[in-house]
Amino acid sequence: MLKELNEYIIESGACNDISHYDDTKYIQLPDEHRQNIVDAMNNGEVSMKKASECPAKRLLLHFANTLLFVNSETVDSEAVYDVYLAQGSNSSNDEMLSYTYTSFSLDNDYQPKLISHSSDNKLDEKQLWGDIHTAMLTLRGFMSAISE
Repeated sequence: MLKELNEYIIESGACNDISHYDDTKYIQLPDEHRQNIVDAMNNGEVSMKKASECPAKRLLLHFANTLLFVNSETVDSEAVYDVYLAQGSNSSNDEMLSYTYTSFSLDNDYQPKLISHSSDNKLDEKQLWGDIHTAMLTLRGFMSAISE
């Protein structure tokens, strides 16, 4: 999944190869840790911080069938981060995973703005934004938690 995400990033022309960023941190969240982060945000145990308060310049956040490359070197002057999302889902025909690749920018309040999208399957706009929202629940919680 990382190789394919890297290819999507290069093809989109938004930034260089992930391997050019030596300071990128890779974080894999087991399901229980991801759920703890989401629950802590929902319960108010972790307050939402502004995206600009997050100390990470770049990170790869991996949970379930989702991989996010979060980069502070953004192509949008009004954005704080660009996010490249690779999300796998089971194909209806077989047990193979099909991947959706989406890039979007985030403002200081974590509001996403779509940059580009690529998928093996046809997704309607509602489904696309639903996938982004699902990933954002964990991302906002994680970035807010490490900002404290």
